[in-house]
Amino acid sequence: MNSPKSPTRPGACDKDVQALLVRLRCPTPLHGLRTLLLGHIASPRLDVSPMAPLAQAWGGELPEFASAEEVEEVMQVIVQGLWNRLSEHQSTRNPFRLPRFEVSPTRQALHDLARTRAQELKGFVDGLFGTDDEMLLPQKAHEAVVALAELHAMFAGAAGLLADESKPAPDQELKGLLRNMQQMTIAADEQINKAVQSCKRARGQRLETMATVMSRKIMSAGDRDSEERDLSGRDNEEPDFIESPLSQTVTRNGVTVRVDIYGDSNGRWILEIVDGENTSHVWDEHFETDQQALNEALRALDEEPLEFLGRGAKQPLN
Repeated sequence: MNSPKSPTRPGACDKDVQALLVRLRCPTPLHGLRTLLLGHIASPRLDVSPMAPLAQAWGGELPEFASAEEVEEVMQVIVQGLWNRLSEHQSTRNPFRLPRFEVSPTRQALHDLARTRAQELKGFVDGLFGTDDEMLLPQKAHEAVVALAELHAMFAGAAGLLADESKPAPDQELKGLLRNMQQMTIAADEQINKAVQSCKRARGQRLETMATVMSRKIMSAGDRDSEERDLSGRDNEEPDFIESPLSQTVTRNGVTVRVDIYGDSNGRWILEIVDGENTSHVWDEHFETDQQALNEALRALDEEPLEFLGRGAKQPLN
């Protein structure tokens, strides 16, 4: 039996988004909002929400809505529509592409194209960073952001030159510039998708790390409770993590911490340092060997001892 076709969700097309942005006087154009939202979706942060980039789009604060119906319209058109469509580009089978449109090789048309591309690339990076000035990105995402910054500078530079009527713009040079900008657009697509996929992997790894650390702590607490109560019939299965024999208490530069190293589900090693305040510092990076994890812990204690001082440290720094 055939199922009835689901009704089209309100706000499922860019035309509706554009109309809403105009009516609510959003200073960010649709093409900039699209990449701003995509950048926020791709961000390695775990607290992803459509409300933060929407506030960015309106200059830092959401506009005052006239009614509850207007709020519902924003949710349907932008969140349930545009945001959800953009989220689908996290799949490698559905990569993101900057919109293509017919461009004639004229000064004005190329100026508009260069300005649009510059706004799109700025939007993506702004969404990726959110309100943070700095962010620790995975290596491939960092490389992609650097490449996008270079492309943004090239597009912005081209827009500035084309806006200057005192600069000559022969037809042949304009045709060549159009070809260059088309190639730059392809490169921008590649770097945006590289950043999206790299950050997606980093989020997955971070969630796995959090789950492994939590599982270990819960299991350790359960073991202690079991010893205290001496319960009968306890399941004696081995825990689903492997703790390295290199786990140990370490004192460096007058700072005493507990270094815990344990395996993840992919044969690599998670590093956790518990300081004197019982604060856990877990590395996002997973290490190929437990010795590498220990070396990293010792390096951090040598180079950044104040990070692990805590109130429980009994000795001052050397």
